[in-house]
Amino acid sequence: MDSFFSLPFKPGTRVLTLDTLNKHSDFRKPRMGFWDSSCKRVKFENEILTLQVKLKNEPVEYVYLKVTESALLVSCSVDTDQTYLSRHAYFAVYQLLSTWDEFDFEQYYWPGFFDAATGLSKFVVNSNLYDTVSLHFRVRYHGFYKPGHVLPAITDDEGKPTAAVPTVIESDPENAEAVLGFCLVDMRPRRWATNHWPFLIPYVGYLDKNKSALKGFKSFVMNRDNLFLPDLDDEQQQLLDICFEMKQIAVMDHIPKDSEPHLWILQDQITSDRFTRMFELWREAMPLFVGRMYKNHFYSHGMKNVKGRPRKKDMKPCILSREVPQLCFIWKAYDDYYKLELRFKLGNQVYVPSEWRSPIFFAYTEEIPHTFYLLGSLLDCQLMNFFQKSDYRMLILKTQFEGRIKDLVNQLRGRYQFIPR
Repeated sequence: MDSFFSLPFKPGTRVLTLDTLNKHSDFRKPRMGFWDSSCKRVKFENEILTLQVKLKNEPVEYVYLKVTESALLVSCSVDTDQTYLSRHAYFAVYQLLSTWDEFDFEQYYWPGFFDAATGLSKFVVNSNLYDTVSLHFRVRYHGFYKPGHVLPAITDDEGKPTAAVPTVIESDPENAEAVLGFCLVDMRPRRWATNHWPFLIPYVGYLDKNKSALKGFKSFVMNRDNLFLPDLDDEQQQLLDICFEMKQIAVMDHIPKDSEPHLWILQDQITSDRFTRMFELWREAMPLFVGRMYKNHFYSHGMKNVKGRPRKKDMKPCILSREVPQLCFIWKAYDDYYKLELRFKLGNQVYVPSEWRSPIFFAYTEEIPHTFYLLGSLLDCQLMNFFQKSDYRMLILKTQFEGRIKDLVNQLRGRYQFIPR
């Protein structure tokens, strides 16, 4: 790499900023007038992206980019070396950065996935269309780990163990037309939504004339001023307090514009004090909630929709089980890579987590979609949310099974059951 100039990324990312580029070069786009230049992505071969660059009244030249874990390496058919970035190289990189003043080179980061002799890859689809170079994993190889990617932190601090508290069983209301029920509200995080963690909210509902089932719903109970039902018992009062505290801290931080909207769970939010408190509240709520006669699930599409009178068709009956799911892993070794798959056990039965729902605090199965299993620890929550982004699996090249990723696998082996296949 003697002929490559190095431009450092933002720490922990493959993002290069215009500010960083300008700190390493004295070239600049003219402030006034039209700048006649063009840059075309030609091909990606042996981890190197080739750009065709044409500056005004000058012959075509080529710029070569190699994305590493921490820096963009830049070379050119003219002038560039370790100490100097040519005009063609500067303006080629500048055009990539110019729209947002930065560019994420993650799409061109493929360490070790191409055969150096043939330039081909059995793992990656590499296609050229017009001036676009597109690369993505083949479907069967989705979820590969790349060096430098964020990994979950395995700590010894598991917090307080769940206390063995008896479940409160609610009795039939006598001669009541309106009843107090409780609803589990969740959603799948999206970029422009008012995202929130799963939380409980009380509601007032009406019974049918036989007093055997809910006929309809009057309103969500946003605070005690909205609640007109008399004679609530101590357990209902306690659960109401939990619900109101949950709602106060349930709203998630804003999703950055460059994140994946339907898979997004930021690691710093998963490990935040607010997330920890929400999980503690769910532990406190479980024995008070699971035995309730009137409990529902509401998919909100955002906190702004949790208000007023809920529609009956949106309020699905649900079950919260007190059975604690046990995480486990399936480990498979192939010729040139390993596969690690996250599963959970209920009794002796192994289940695949549901891929279309964000787990956050719960495990779900496709077979019983409206049954919720509260995870056993904060670490379980972190692992479920981490692996959910790659459909609950991670693939690792054997040549890269070292350092942080090897340490992670060994730590998981020390805590969870590994099932060889």
